[in-house]
Amino acid sequence: MHTKKFKHLLLMGVPVAATTFAIQAHAQQNSDSPTEVLVTATHLERRPEDIAGTVTVVGDEQIRDMVANNLADVVRYQPGLGMDSAARGGDEGFRIRGIGGNRVLTVIDGVRSNDMYAAGPASYGKDSFEVDDLKAVEVIRGPASVLYGADALGGVVVLRTRDASDYLDSENRLYTAVRASSASVNSQSRIGATIAGQSGTLGSVLQLTRREFSEQEVKGEGQWNPQDGESQNVFWKTDWQAAAGHQLTLAIDANDETIDTLLENELSSSVSLSTGEDTTERRRVSLSHDWQLESALADSVSTHLHWQRTDAEQFTRQLRTSYAFVNPRNPASFAGSQAERLTSFGFNQDTASAMLLAEKSWSSPGISHALVYGVSIERTDTERPRYRQDRQLNTGETSQAIPSYPMAPPELFPNKTFPDTETKRSGFFAQNEVSLMAGRLTVIPGLRYDRYEMTPRPDTLFVGADSITNGSGEFQVRAFDQDKVSANLGVIFDINDGYSVFAQYAEGFRPPNFDEANQAFVNLGHGYATLPNPNLSAETSQGFEAGIRGRVSKGQFTVSVFDNHYDDFIESSLVGTADGVMLFQSDNIGRARIYGLETSLDWQLSDALSWRNAVSLSRGRDKISERELNSVDPMTWVTGLRYQTSARWSAEAIATLTADKNHVAEPGQITGDAYQVVDLLGHYQLSSNAELRFGVFNVLDEQYAPWSRIRGLQASDNEAVANSQAPGINARLALDWHF
Repeated sequence: MHTKKFKHLLLMGVPVAATTFAIQAHAQQNSDSPTEVLVTATHLERRPEDIAGTVTVVGDEQIRDMVANNLADVVRYQPGLGMDSAARGGDEGFRIRGIGGNRVLTVIDGVRSNDMYAAGPASYGKDSFEVDDLKAVEVIRGPASVLYGADALGGVVVLRTRDASDYLDSENRLYTAVRASSASVNSQSRIGATIAGQSGTLGSVLQLTRREFSEQEVKGEGQWNPQDGESQNVFWKTDWQAAAGHQLTLAIDANDETIDTLLENELSSSVSLSTGEDTTERRRVSLSHDWQLESALADSVSTHLHWQRTDAEQFTRQLRTSYAFVNPRNPASFAGSQAERLTSFGFNQDTASAMLLAEKSWSSPGISHALVYGVSIERTDTERPRYRQDRQLNTGETSQAIPSYPMAPPELFPNKTFPDTETKRSGFFAQNEVSLMAGRLTVIPGLRYDRYEMTPRPDTLFVGADSITNGSGEFQVRAFDQDKVSANLGVIFDINDGYSVFAQYAEGFRPPNFDEANQAFVNLGHGYATLPNPNLSAETSQGFEAGIRGRVSKGQFTVSVFDNHYDDFIESSLVGTADGVMLFQSDNIGRARIYGLETSLDWQLSDALSWRNAVSLSRGRDKISERELNSVDPMTWVTGLRYQTSARWSAEAIATLTADKNHVAEPGQITGDAYQVVDLLGHYQLSSNAELRFGVFNVLDEQYAPWSRIRGLQASDNEAVANSQAPGINARLALDWHF
């Protein structure tokens, strides 16, 4: 048998056999297993097995065990989930079952993160969150617009921050701690402090975290551009039990990150020096009121007010040849002159939102209801300032009219590629859990109405496409508004106390954003233009999922299949030419299908030894071209053995086995090789106040490239492939000391 086929069968056979073993064991053991962490992503506190779909939860203990430094680390051992990243943009956002970018919604304590935006070499991601502040990350795998509205096309990532009660109990009313860690993969050092306290009905927690880091290591011949970075984060949350049945919560967090990069990849015969300074600043204020009112309309009502602003700037300084000072009367100047080029490209978003959630439970003979309903409104202001200036070194003369070559039509700065935009989202939803047959059958219908309004606000810096339309207004930006009704339906049937089957149909949608609908930009020097399209429709998705779950004294398992269909994908394409200028425009031209199988098994082999497994196998097709979707990861199996005889210490070995990826979207694109990576994790309680955690990753020093890093690259681009390899063996060490 061929080696690759053997590996594929091994990947398939062991988890299936393990799940079969779990089902057989369930037939012999009918006792209930311990209660698991509650999931809040569905707006009701539920155990994962009480949800008609798949919600992945990574809790506080898991985050600390892997010494996670970012959100990519948090989902390291979650097949089917990933984090997209860019060289200068950092983490661009989660990818769920092959769908990522702005098609996945990320929220922190109820407020959406900033959008991901990429244009050419500039990229602005969704990574301005400090993992030290998080007590759980919950991921809804699949469409979820009924509960979360616009942009939950492929799924939702819910980030939950810590409360004072996470550190305190009835006997300990004050908690202080310091934290320190290091990571060899990017020479990262972290130091942090926490203080939490409770005085009467008032509880507060304050956390400070600082990180310093450099570029990430790469196994093999590749390398990243040299970097030096730092981040500072402040997080404060206060809970006040104002009166019986009333609780107020105020949360404030601020995150600043600066990364200095020597852009060696941009050096050429015309560029002798290129450096970048990328800064991201995020500020958030959240206020919530929880009211236990026990009325005819609601048992409880939660009101949430949020404000968040994210400012991102990519500043680049180059010493290079400039053609901004060419004299048409002097042919000798056509060769250009040495100049200092300063470039500042920004992406800023300001969001204010309000949401009201209500819960109501009631029952009658043979039937019970758990209803959650709510209304939300949100406004986001987006701007994209762009500035560039060349300064001739020998004369000091400056110019903001920058041509790409001698006598080319210059690009005039400052400018904006799309106008400042105001986006309003509003919606109303209701979801009811109906319990029948003495609780054995649960039917969960849900419905939501959303309205989406986008208003461009052009100013003098937004020129649009007038330079190729002679001011005719043919391609003017326009306001956009659309409404959408989304539905879902879930069913859970308990076969017995620990064994159930489930199925779910869910819908999602994502309206066109500021960039897709209203980008209007002309570059005559390179002969192209992007045009607005006010006739775009929202992208939509329909997700189907069904599975079986088992939960017994020794462990739990899940097997599920899913089939997600995506319509009206917004993509940019060439639509024609005008006076030799190529015209590109976004349109609803894409359709896709992603389907697959996911399984998980957690089993207690003995009092000291536990075994965990998770498998994801999926396939994606472009339904228009019938080509593969590169965004879908190859089959992955994560399996780990944990040994722990007491609370004082533990050790765990985790293997990630990934199959090869032979099907790609375009001829000539790189395929992925199978690989196996082994990590070791552990912790040791030095004393009642001090704890040491460590991780050794890629213990066997395997050279491999995760598919998310190389997908879409040309197989012949050896340099890009080498730079996309994962790190070799590396380690993390963390010390927590509380007093």
